[in-house]
Amino acid sequence: MKITNLLISAIILAASVSAQDAQLPPPPDVVAVPFYLDNTAHELKKLPKEPYKEHKGAPAFSMTNAFNVSAQVQGNASELRVPSQEKIVFVFDATTVPRLYKFNVSGKKREFAYEKGNQRNSTPIPGLPITVSKYKGGGAYQFSADEPLAPGEYGIVFGDSIYTFGVDEKK
Repeated sequence: MKITNLLISAIILAASVSAQDAQLPPPPDVVAVPFYLDNTAHELKKLPKEPYKEHKGAPAFSMTNAFNVSAQVQGNASELRVPSQEKIVFVFDATTVPRLYKFNVSGKKREFAYEKGNQRNSTPIPGLPITVSKYKGGGAYQFSADEPLAPGEYGIVFGDSIYTFGVDEKK
């Protein structure tokens, strides 16, 4: 009897995992570009790549030779909007792990610091903590922030490119 129950449980679990995978869209066919996994529409939405300017400046209240390097993007909002939710998932096909940053919006520009240093050396600013795992099939991966993302503007860095999205308030 226990073996029969165990087998039935295993079959139900396998069926539910297969059903979840069947609802996921196929992995992206573009390398090093993040896609938003829209579970409502069951599709991947490509994030817009935006040009940016590098800005090097001293952090506020610094009396040393310290500096921050930041990325500045024109416009106060990304064209890709994501509804506020517990877990926002992105899918990518690359060997480079993306970095996620929250923009500070000021007027008609968005900016985040990604490097700090002084005259002798510099170190990257890691961004928001993320968790990366395998996406269904193929060599694609998925990632999400470790904490729910607050409403605002965000950038995902792949190499020397920035992809943007915005999280909207719950309605």
